[in-house]
Amino acid sequence: MPRIHQLPPDVVTKIAAGEVIERPASVVKELLENSIDAGSTRIDVDLDAGGTELIRVADDGCGIAPDDLPLAFAVHATSKLTTADDLFAIGTMGFRGEALASVAGIAKVTLQSRPHDKSVGAEVRCDGGDLSPVRPWNGSPGTRIEVRHLFHNVPVRKKFLKSIATELGHVCETVTRLALANPSLHITLRHNGKLVYDIPGTAGLVDRIGLFFGAEVRDSLYEIDSGPGATRATGFIADPKCDRGNAKLQYLFINGRWFRDRSVAHAMQEAYRGLLMSGRYAVGFVFLTVPPDKVDVNVHPTKAEVRFQENSLIYSMVRSAVKARLLKENLVPHLTAPQGEPVGFEEPESVIRSRDPLEPGLFAQPTREIDLGPQHPVIGVASPRQELASRTVAPWETDRGTALASPPSWRAGDASPPVETPSRNTGGLASPARLDQTPGGLASHARPEVEPAPAPIVVAPPEVPPPAPELPAAAPPAGTAMQIQDTYLVLETPEGMLVIDQHALHERILFEQLRRRIRAGQLEVQRLLIPEPIDLPAEQAALVLEAADELRELGLEVSDFGGNTVLLSSYPTLLGRKPAHVIFQGVVDHLVTKERPPTRDAMLHLLMATMACKAAVKAGDRLTPEEVAHLLHLRQLAEDSHHCPHGRPTSLLFSRQELDKQFRRV
Repeated sequence: MPRIHQLPPDVVTKIAAGEVIERPASVVKELLENSIDAGSTRIDVDLDAGGTELIRVADDGCGIAPDDLPLAFAVHATSKLTTADDLFAIGTMGFRGEALASVAGIAKVTLQSRPHDKSVGAEVRCDGGDLSPVRPWNGSPGTRIEVRHLFHNVPVRKKFLKSIATELGHVCETVTRLALANPSLHITLRHNGKLVYDIPGTAGLVDRIGLFFGAEVRDSLYEIDSGPGATRATGFIADPKCDRGNAKLQYLFINGRWFRDRSVAHAMQEAYRGLLMSGRYAVGFVFLTVPPDKVDVNVHPTKAEVRFQENSLIYSMVRSAVKARLLKENLVPHLTAPQGEPVGFEEPESVIRSRDPLEPGLFAQPTREIDLGPQHPVIGVASPRQELASRTVAPWETDRGTALASPPSWRAGDASPPVETPSRNTGGLASPARLDQTPGGLASHARPEVEPAPAPIVVAPPEVPPPAPELPAAAPPAGTAMQIQDTYLVLETPEGMLVIDQHALHERILFEQLRRRIRAGQLEVQRLLIPEPIDLPAEQAALVLEAADELRELGLEVSDFGGNTVLLSSYPTLLGRKPAHVIFQGVVDHLVTKERPPTRDAMLHLLMATMACKAAVKAGDRLTPEEVAHLLHLRQLAEDSHHCPHGRPTSLLFSRQELDKQFRRV
């Protein structure tokens, strides 16, 4: 084994840089924190190539004295600590004195600064740890730092960087966190000479939330405040209806510093318990004020984790503040009635031809016209939903697997009764047309227009039969499904009782339809007349644009609209039951939760599953008997009806023996 020896300074610097500097966003974070500690009121950030080629940060802070410029690049040289006791009461963003030294070891750095009480400033350059002499610099008061060619002397680290869009997204996320933590700070961000953010110091916290996350989040915020005290929780939380599929929009700050903590995030989720579905996360921006001696921020090299001296107190305070605010609001969702289709609406013939005859557009049944021939007028046939609005139908009024169809109206004077017409919306199956029956059992037919007068006949009044005794309502026949709790379908089978999760089953059916049509190249895509702009956080927008090719194969065509906005131009017609932006938001949530990009085939599979999940009926959706019957019909045609694409079971079988055991019959 080799003998122990001292590592060269340049190697030590590169090792330290590996812990602190991961990507261009890490450099931006360290430089911005130094500017904030210097008391800056305005910070301008300029990037080239996502920050890999140039990062320039200019502020109007207190500046650095010319004699101190060389010390700024020395390891563990700082103006924010003097003794070891200061580590237990840190009140600044930075304190270790290793950020600039780490950056200078892996890039070419130029530092220019001028204090406000000096008429001239100074400049120094550092290339891989080699310092240049200090030279005069005639600039405005404040500090200006340029970082060029990041990782130019560490190529193994540079090749692990992502695309320019991804790196820019991480920088935007860093700027977002610091802008939220410092509402009075004027900050601008430019990339390749184009303005990305220009946030004035007059823009309050709510305005900044709306700028970064859109009007939907901004308009659903509730302010929270745990009350006065040395330890305090303030900020904003969003209405439960503005939930997300991941915790990316839960921003936690302590004493002006962004951090992540599972305990505080769990406290927020607990406050929303009963208001969010499983797998959904609340949106919130919580700012903690804690005495510096009650929290330790010297835990992680990037200062992203902290430790509380009274962790249970912080947990209870956050949970109580959020819960109390939610209790003050009326969180009952408002019901919006669906708008009915106009009578006589016809789908385009191309759409009808492209639809698989075994996939008749589940739950999308517009009113249409049926031509019964030259002797009959065109009759508007209502969809099952419109029919059920005017009459009550028991689930067992139809045979198993056959959707209810109201017979077309027939007027006396028509030449003949209407013929049976297959219903495309129910897979080609329709109930037979029923004719009114006389008490004698004869069908009442229409009379011809000219009829000979009958001979007068005296007819005795018919004997009125006594009223039949009232009988209990007939039970549904075996094999008929019933919906319970607007979530599950209960079906009798020869083995016992089958309970079906309507959402999981519909999700599997839509997934197989999507997959089959994509493989056959026959996915019907609906192009939006006006592309829909969707505002996303910068990091999410970058991920979406990177996956644009895969999304296009799924019928979701997206393009860059500038800033954090993407344009959605199309969506699959098959999933037209849900608005396009709802399906798209589910796809975005899925992309964000993935720590590493999957293979192309895996991504397509996962995205198809996500789109099917978002478009499927949900727990709590009331289904008509026709929809229940049709859903069970499609279940028999599915390749794998036992599990949804995410692996959850779609049905559970309770055998007769298990039921007998539960009721202690055996």
